[in-house]
Amino acid sequence: MHYSGLLTLLFLNSVQAWLPQDRDLAAFNQTARFAQLGKRFEPSLPSGITKIRGVNFGGWLICEPWLQKTEWANVLKCGSSASEFDCMRDHYFGSNRETGNQNFENHWKNWINPATVQSVHDVGLNTIRIPIGYWSYTAIVDTASEPFADGNRMLPYLDAVVQKAADLGMYVIIDLHGAPGGQQEDVFTGQNNKPAGFFSDYNFGRAEKWLAWMTNRIHTNSAYSSVGMIEVLNEPVSRHDGGNRYPAPGEDPGLVQTYYPAALKAVRNAEASLGIPSNKKLHVQFMSSKWDSGNPRSTSAVANDPMTGYDDHNYIGFALGSNNGDQTQLMHSACTDSRVVAGQDFAITGEWSMTSSVDWSNKDFFNNWFTAQQQLYESPGMDGWVYWTWKTELNDPRWTYSHATALNYIPTDAAGLQNNVYRDVCAGFR
Repeated sequence: MHYSGLLTLLFLNSVQAWLPQDRDLAAFNQTARFAQLGKRFEPSLPSGITKIRGVNFGGWLICEPWLQKTEWANVLKCGSSASEFDCMRDHYFGSNRETGNQNFENHWKNWINPATVQSVHDVGLNTIRIPIGYWSYTAIVDTASEPFADGNRMLPYLDAVVQKAADLGMYVIIDLHGAPGGQQEDVFTGQNNKPAGFFSDYNFGRAEKWLAWMTNRIHTNSAYSSVGMIEVLNEPVSRHDGGNRYPAPGEDPGLVQTYYPAALKAVRNAEASLGIPSNKKLHVQFMSSKWDSGNPRSTSAVANDPMTGYDDHNYIGFALGSNNGDQTQLMHSACTDSRVVAGQDFAITGEWSMTSSVDWSNKDFFNNWFTAQQQLYESPGMDGWVYWTWKTELNDPRWTYSHATALNYIPTDAAGLQNNVYRDVCAGFR
């Protein structure tokens, strides 16, 4: 999540990666844990609605202190350190390293677990997006200069979570959220590099090795059977970032012209070496050109691959700046915007929230604004959404999907989300 600042898909090519409906994932058919309206919500509701509706598991495999201050202080014991990198360097250097490893392992075990996946399923969602850092693959970590906790120790907990998602028939997106060197000046990368240091051949190469490793893991470990998409990079520095961050050193044209096609090749080569048939391949996801860090389809390799996906992030409250307490403007934006980009045929809004300066206790407003945004991200040409995030320590429904459902600000089952599509909340705001 950039704090500082299924599917109605038509295929033009017979070669295609798998989609949730191809495997008849149960979560795309359910209304609640033990009640169903039937496949694709037929016949009780109109057919043809097969949108991704999900949440991020933020703060889990990459911590973000702003959303989990107590966890950061009391479980991880990271004090005032800015990021995971800084925490391990500042507090767990040398002979104290194992204590840091144990603290991070306790966090990975408990912040999100299989019971969490069940809870997500039970409020009618069908998808989870899992942000993860490159240090999960310890072979590419420069241990002399990159003091992350041992990332291999998070893998059993990741395995258990994706296994539960598979058991429940939920679609999973694995997101390279923290790249080597950091792709953004933000601790969501697990680092606090200024300027962002990802955009070099050395770090591109390490990210490609991570993608090949994770692709192999997905295809050879049955726990990952409902993982259908891998994102090659989350939220690189973009033109809408302040402080003259864009472009970061090496980013333009390195990101689009060098890294994106190489990242795609890394995934496809890994699949080729395993003999993965076309209908079992992963969608490879890139940031939408709406993110304004370059058009991933400007290279022929990406443009001509029929199994790509695109990730739109839209934080309306951030975009409106000082006007983000104006309820009319917030609704107007959700009711009149379009997130569709020509050529980006499998596009989701992979991060969004209800963050704003509107008092969080205003239930009626947030109920309507959630609905307006849901409709925006499910409009023709879009394939659904993944909310940021499921769990925080903020007790704030604007950021915390689980809290918003507990307060009944938003639908608490799949039938409610489906009925939201037909509510007219935008009258007077267009």
